[in-house]
Amino acid sequence: MPSLPSATVPLKERLSYATALGGQNLMYTFVNFFILIFYTDVMGITPAAAGAMFLAARIWDAYNDLIMGVIVDRTRSRWGKCRPFLLYMALPIAVTTALLFYVPALSGRGRLVYVWITYILWGMVYTSGDIPLWTLSGRISPLTEDRNTLISWARIAGALGTAAAVLLTVPLKNLFQTERASGYFGVALIFCAIGFLSIVQAGLITRERTMRQSSGRERKAGVNDSLRAIFSNGPLMMVLLSYLIAVLPGLQTILMMHFAKYNLRDESLMTMIAGISLVSMAVGAGLVPWLTKRIEGKKLVILSGVILAALGTLMYLIGYGNVIAFYVFAAAWGLFNGFPDVIRTTMIANTVEYMEKKTGKRNEGTIFSTLTFIGKLTAGLGKFLAGILLTVVGFKANAAQSPQALQGIFMAMTLIPGIGSLLMIIPLFFYRIDDKAHRQLVSELGLMDAGAEP
Repeated sequence: MPSLPSATVPLKERLSYATALGGQNLMYTFVNFFILIFYTDVMGITPAAAGAMFLAARIWDAYNDLIMGVIVDRTRSRWGKCRPFLLYMALPIAVTTALLFYVPALSGRGRLVYVWITYILWGMVYTSGDIPLWTLSGRISPLTEDRNTLISWARIAGALGTAAAVLLTVPLKNLFQTERASGYFGVALIFCAIGFLSIVQAGLITRERTMRQSSGRERKAGVNDSLRAIFSNGPLMMVLLSYLIAVLPGLQTILMMHFAKYNLRDESLMTMIAGISLVSMAVGAGLVPWLTKRIEGKKLVILSGVILAALGTLMYLIGYGNVIAFYVFAAAWGLFNGFPDVIRTTMIANTVEYMEKKTGKRNEGTIFSTLTFIGKLTAGLGKFLAGILLTVVGFKANAAQSPQALQGIFMAMTLIPGIGSLLMIIPLFFYRIDDKAHRQLVSELGLMDAGAEP
């Protein structure tokens, strides 16, 4: 096998790509964390009406994400497949995000119509940047080690963007708040300006290097081709199944506020727990490039799953009476959870070359659209499962909880995520694209370019 170069991505491009993910996460987290309370408390929308809209949006996402993936796959330009979307869609993403938090001078029904239109539109426009941005990680370089580094840096920047949105929104909102304004729109303008600049600069600075030199077999894929590319891609389906099972560990994030408020009896501790977890997860993500030089990526994910299962079980046995012990647990959990967060994304990227070798078609956009969709699906499914669990254990909002309810919440923070972490590694045993096999694919496909797009 011909030798392949390594470390092909310059430092400025790694920083540029990570910055784009950080800015995007800043806007997305702002929406994800605060849109419901804005709708109910400021816009006067009932929780039931908001819930119906969120459900409709998730259903539409199933089609919207796939369509956007096909559009990316069909794109041909002197700037590549992905970068044009970063350059031209950054402003629409920022504008539609800000409009979500604008209060129009409309009546109750008029406001509901406005909310439906702006939220569905935001989802569509956001997808037009999100899928190309993630697809770009597979086109900046075809090499696994480069992809691990890119995604590692991106996850760190994403964690920083998430932390900034969570920690700064309330203070900034209070700063802008007046008798006639909620303050959310002012926060949105600041975050969206940062997000816009972050995404645009990546479109200008990054380069797409994953180009076929001589295959000649590729043709534009249709929707049916793209669906077949997804369901016939065995390795991809295994990673997506792992992501789907990871909804169980995700309960920890969803119920963190409940745990702090009712089990620990101090809502402010949620910020401490979330901060510890985010920082340690960023550290874990940062260690991935170094660790994957010493242990193959899939093996590292499997090892992480076993350790997370042990941590969850141990913390459940210790109990939540010792807050310091839970802080240590949150730090350890975040660290080992940072490894699969990066590596599974790289594993998805590597299935692009697997399918290209198998079918002659390079469906990067379609394949990465499954990553964004599974993220939205698990977020919705996680909230649904959390609601079911709280109902089963007899949870009552804003009241003293029964021992059964407190134990159920604690299980959702420790034991259930531990079991889920063990289950999510099972599909990965059937993922056959190890680092050696992927380098062979890259070599056979001739994916190292003679010169990146300008």
